[in-house]
Amino acid sequence: MWKRKICGEFPVFGAIFMSNRTTFGDRLNSKLFGLPSSQSHFVKQVRVGMILFLFEKRELHGVFQATSDVMPKPYEPSGKLFPAQVQCTRIWQCDPLRESEFRDAIEENYYETN
Repeated sequence: MWKRKICGEFPVFGAIFMSNRTTFGDRLNSKLFGLPSSQSHFVKQVRVGMILFLFEKRELHGVFQATSDVMPKPYEPSGKLFPAQVQCTRIWQCDPLRESEFRDAIEENYYETN
């Protein structure tokens, strides 16, 4: 496990991006988290410094930090177009959390579609 020093104040908000088996590796390698254009309203709320997580196979991976606001020209690493993207960097490498370990913390937003 490694940590990187985080400068400034801790962010008040964070975001969880969804992934799947196909896009998971691409997102980590490209350091870009993205969603389809139908979810661009969500990505536009991400700001530099915001804490991010990646949800894949019922596990929460992280910890990442946004290093850009929404990207104007998206990168297409897996051939899939995710036009709403933000750059990020990993700030803490840790074992992923199983869904049962964090579900209660996000219960308020767990079943929302936006």
